[in-house]
Amino acid sequence: MILDKLSNSNLYTPIHKDFEKVFDFIKNTDLEKIDLGKHEIDGDTVFVVVMEYTTQDVSECKSETHKKYIDIQYMIEGAEHVGVTTLHNEEPTTPYNEEGDFMFYTLGNLPTIQLKKEHFAIFFPDDIHQTMMQIDSPKTLRKAVFKILK
Repeated sequence: MILDKLSNSNLYTPIHKDFEKVFDFIKNTDLEKIDLGKHEIDGDTVFVVVMEYTTQDVSECKSETHKKYIDIQYMIEGAEHVGVTTLHNEEPTTPYNEEGDFMFYTLGNLPTIQLKKEHFAIFFPDDIHQTMMQIDSPKTLRKAVFKILK
């Protein structure tokens, strides 16, 4: 898991051949005005889902992992807490959903980070992450979730 501000994105482009495509898209697209939903960047290899939602109490939020894709989650507007831990021997509470590339877990008391405006988090397939968590109270945010085929 990586958490950083967009101005440091150049530090992470050597990690994966397609990370530069994501950071270029962020820097060259008006993400505040782009339509909600899925936008292809490089077919199914790199795409983004732009979403808006209201953060919730931690008890309402699910933990998940992915098998095929790396997530780069970029906060366009707002902020949220994100629970994170490394996958060890945790058992998913749902079977793997191949179409959506996710498995859910029921975990409590995960360490949290704060994902705020103009910051991004990178979640690799062995990173359990729990998003949508409110900071002080429910608030609406706008976020871009980039999916990069590992």
